[in-house]
Amino acid sequence: MGVSIHYRGRLANIQNVKSICYEMAAIAEKMDWRYTCLDEDWSQSASSTIDVTAKGSNISGHLPLKGIALTPCAECETLRFFFDADGELRDPVSMVSISEETLKPEDSWISIKTQYAGPETHVWIIGLLKYLKKFYIPNLEVRDEGKYWQTENIEILKEKMDFIDKKISAVSAELSRVTRGHIESYSADELATVIETLLLNKFDVEK
Repeated sequence: MGVSIHYRGRLANIQNVKSICYEMAAIAEKMDWRYTCLDEDWSQSASSTIDVTAKGSNISGHLPLKGIALTPCAECETLRFFFDADGELRDPVSMVSISEETLKPEDSWISIKTQYAGPETHVWIIGLLKYLKKFYIPNLEVRDEGKYWQTENIEILKEKMDFIDKKISAVSAELSRVTRGHIESYSADELATVIETLLLNKFDVEK
């Protein structure tokens, strides 16, 4: 749950990856954002897998991606501008799924949740996407759940983020009330049912 931005597209010129990395890194440094770059060999096929361990999930093997990832703040997910050998925007997890043939390339989108980062960060990200569409990725598609890409109306964005914040707080408070002091009496399936009821009925959130 939370306002997110979804995007996909293809570079008009594959040689522009270096320019994008340079320009996005300059912006990140100016804004004091964290960033990392990838410069893997495009000539080698993907041989990566997702390994699940007790400490979490890791991607191992070769990922033929080049580009940059930006993290505006601790409350925001990472914004990825990684490209495959065809110049298509890809994220590492989708790249693994495509190589394993569990995801069709044409169904691949990159997503970033901005709900907890706030409207200002959301606006910055939309600005970066508009810049890339203008100069590097003319066919860039963006699905903005905050509607700022479509409307450039920050009041609509704020209303959507505030609405979700209230829903999240309400769900959290109700879950705390329901389970306080006797959560051990619930099975995992029973808790799932409680959550489903709260989200679908009490708070009218789409499944």
